Amino acid sequence: MPPMEEVHTERGRKKANRIIRDPNPPSFPTDQRNGDKEFVIRRAATNRVLNVLRHWVSKHSQDFELNTELKTRVISFLEEVIHDPELLTQERKAAANIIRTLTQEDPGDNLVTLEEITQMAQEDCKTEPFESHSALEIAEQLTLLDHLVFKVIPYEEFFGQGWMKNDKNERTPYIMKTTKHFNDISNKIATEILQWDDVNLRVSVIEKWVAVADICRCLHNYNAMLEITSSLNRSSVFRLKKTWLKVSKQTKTVIDKLQKLVSSEGRFKNLREALKNCDPPCVPYLGMYLTDLAFIEEGTPNYTEDSLVNFSKMRMISHIIREIRQFQQTAYKIDYQPKFDRGEP
Repeated sequence: MPPMEEVHTERGRKKANRIIRDPNPPSFPTDQRNGDKEFVIRRAATNRVLNVLRHWVSKHSQDFELNTELKTRVISFLEEVIHDPELLTQERKAAANIIRTLTQEDPGDNLVTLEEITQMAQEDCKTEPFESHSALEIAEQLTLLDHLVFKVIPYEEFFGQGWMKNDKNERTPYIMKTTKHFNDISNKIATEILQWDDVNLRVSVIEKWVAVADICRCLHNYNAMLEITSSLNRSSVFRLKKTWLKVSKQTKTVIDKLQKLVSSEGRFKNLREALKNCDPPCVPYLGMYLTDLAFIEEGTPNYTEDSLVNFSKMRMISHIIREIRQFQQTAYKIDYQPKFDRGEP
C-alpha cells in the first residue's frame, strides 16, 4: 500500500487537472455574489492567500521538498478552495495550478554540492603548476569555483545568525564551508608567494596574482579580489621589503585601486556601490552580507511594542537575502577546465 502522502499527492494532481479542464464548475449566480459584501471580502482575502502561495511555491520550492507535512497541508487547503462553491472559476483554477506545480515530477536537482566542488578542486590542484597558466585562465577558473561555492548556500542559513552560534557547523554548514574556502584560497596564494627564495620569482608571482585580481574585478568576482588582496596584506608577505621594492609601480597602483574598492571603510561603501551598478553574474563578498544581517538581528527587535511582528525588520532582512539570491541564480558562462591548478589546497 503506498504511503498516505503519495495517495494524497496523486489525488490532488488529478483533481487539479480536472478543475483546470472544467470551465463551468458549480457556482452561485453572479449578481448575488457581487452584491454580497462578505463574499467580496472573502474573495479578496482568498486571492491574496493564493498569490502568496503561488510565489512561495514557484520561488522557494525547496521548502516543500524538505517538508512533507507542509506540502500536504498546503495541498489540503488548496483542495478546499477548489471545492468551495462560493468561489469563482478564477480562484479555483489558481488553486489547481498551484497544486499542479507542487505535485509535478521533480526533474532532479542539477546543483553541484559543496562537497563535490571541494573534491573536484582537490583532485585537480596538483596536476599542473601555477606558472604554466595565464592570469586570465586562473581568474576565470577561480571565478567559476567561487561562484559554485557561493550559489549552493541555502537561504535558510542566513536567518538567526547561526554562523555565530556554538553549533554553527551544524546550523550553517554551507556558510562555514564557504568561509573556509575563502581562507584556504588566501592561504594558498600566500604560500605560492613565500615558497620562492629568489626575490625575482617572488616579484613575478605577486605581479601575476595582482593581474588575476584585476581580471576578477572585470568579471565582478569581488570575493576573489578580497582573497588575493588579503593574502598580500598578511604580515608574512607584507614584510618582504626587498621583494616589494622590486614590484613595479604599475602593479602597486593596481593594488591600491583594488584595495580601495574592497575596503571595509564606511561599511564597504565602495564595494556596495560597485555591486549596485554591476550586472550579474557576480560573486560578492559574503562577509559583508553576514555583517549586515548581524547588525539588523542585534539592533532591531522581532516584535513591536504592541507584540506585533516587526515587518520593518523582516523587510530589511528580505532585501539582503533577495540580493544574495539574485547573484546566486545568475551563472557564469565559463567552461570548467579539468586538470587545472587554480590554487586550491
